[in-house]
Amino acid sequence: MTEQELYDLLSEKGIPFETFHHEAVFTVAEGDAAGVPDLGSHTKNLFLRDDKKRNFYVVTADENQQIDLKALAKRIPSRRLSFAREEMLEEKLGLTAGAVTPLGILNDESREVTMVFDEGLRGKRIDAHPLVNTATMYIEMDDLVSLLREHGNPVVFCELGPDDVADAGPRG
Repeated sequence: MTEQELYDLLSEKGIPFETFHHEAVFTVAEGDAAGVPDLGSHTKNLFLRDDKKRNFYVVTADENQQIDLKALAKRIPSRRLSFAREEMLEEKLGLTAGAVTPLGILNDESREVTMVFDEGLRGKRIDAHPLVNTATMYIEMDDLVSLLREHGNPVVFCELGPDDVADAGPRG
């Protein structure tokens, strides 16, 4: 799916969104420096795999949320987690490094990548790359979750912080 095809899909489904185009950014800090407006919760995104390279996850959290991979593995549950290689990001989601986004799940034709959202994002409006890192899209979380579930990928919400945070498993 291309950036334009994503916009067309959202429009076809009646999902409201706003988009801001900018220079390529690879981090939240670069987005801030590029003047990305504050129209929703700023997020960061990780593409992870388990230690057997059998299970893959896109993890989306508030930009300031600490993500404890060891605690997350227990909560979702998974084997030990680590960052997936860029080649796997391209193969599974059709994305490049710096453009990781929950919207990349729409490119997962095998429906094997699990989408993990931080519990703190539930019900908010968030920002996300629209499959490229030269734009930032703002979309309501409820609309995004419905779209991803309709696509057929597992979507879970859980606490992403360290174990000393009240331990809570995944919730749909």
